[in-house]
Amino acid sequence: MHTAKDNQVLKKITKKIYDRRPRMPRDERTHYRIERANGGLLCDLWFLTRGCMHDAGGGCTMCNYGKGDGVIEQERMLDELRSLVQRLPWEFEDFLLTPSGSMLDEREVPRELREKLKIILKDVKARRFIIETRADSVSGEGLEFLKDMMPSAETYVEIGYESGNDWILRNCINKGTDTASFERAARLIHRAGAKVTANIAVGIPFLSERASIGEAVSSVQKAFAQGADSVVLFPYHVKHGTLLEAMYQRGWYQCVSLWALAEVLSRFPEEMLEQIQISWYKDYFGEDRSHIFASPGTCGNCQKDVISLLDAYREEPSAEAAGRLAAYVCDCRAAWRDRLQKQAEGIEWQKVETIYHGLAEMYGIDRQILKEELSIMKTTI
Repeated sequence: MHTAKDNQVLKKITKKIYDRRPRMPRDERTHYRIERANGGLLCDLWFLTRGCMHDAGGGCTMCNYGKGDGVIEQERMLDELRSLVQRLPWEFEDFLLTPSGSMLDEREVPRELREKLKIILKDVKARRFIIETRADSVSGEGLEFLKDMMPSAETYVEIGYESGNDWILRNCINKGTDTASFERAARLIHRAGAKVTANIAVGIPFLSERASIGEAVSSVQKAFAQGADSVVLFPYHVKHGTLLEAMYQRGWYQCVSLWALAEVLSRFPEEMLEQIQISWYKDYFGEDRSHIFASPGTCGNCQKDVISLLDAYREEPSAEAAGRLAAYVCDCRAAWRDRLQKQAEGIEWQKVETIYHGLAEMYGIDRQILKEELSIMKTTI
């Protein structure tokens, strides 16, 4: 079913890309990683489902969380999760339970599976328990099970907010939700006694790097105003099997510099930074198993130092950590600032239109559909 939130051109293209994307190997049912974040240890425990339903219908331009093969060996997956959890003796600051989709979408994570997950996690100790889900999957009924997952932990629901601009959500990201969806979800989550984290993009396709920085800053402010208790800044990587990969290969998209992430952080006052976290500024998969095609970076002389400074901020978000990042000097940073000044600050309609024409030709999109969609976009920009 199509709604006003759907961009017909992007939806048809991303559906074609999804259909061609290889399914996840059946032996990649679970994964976990542990890192330092927010003053302690974070555990991210992932398990394979059939995948995101929005993705399957023609989803976000940048996203590939994993495409299941429709035959999820649930008991084997649960056995693996049970074994992984039994090997985790530590107490965690944050424990993130994340399926390859939305935790609150019963088509992806059925109710009976949630009950089994609850038993597996019953002895895990964490200050914060976090799940990820789309805004349109949040319901009062779905939130009920969270109350018993880790009763002693503060519960957070993490949602892909991406941008506070509905035009960008529809025509650059193909999110399928709008900011009103987020606001509604935040109200339900707070009513259930949980807290809300908004994931915000740095490096939105179809925008210049300068415009994307400005959009990220604005979106942080809007997300807090619409009910977020914290935000996480995500610089986009280019993942295999996404529209972003196709755009990157044709020169229509480039990853932002890590200096862009530093710049966004530098624009917030000290009292806000404790609620502004960062993630995925590096490839956590490792080269041997990565689904990532290209990543944000700096230059060979400073990249290791910059990653270390970002790691320090992730471990302890603060004005002091952001200040060390802001004060770092490298020739590549000066050159990056010079390039940035020559870029547009807002949406460049002519650039967007040109890329749309190129994508429509590549993927065989009907000219009338393209014409109608571009007309809607131009009149609503």
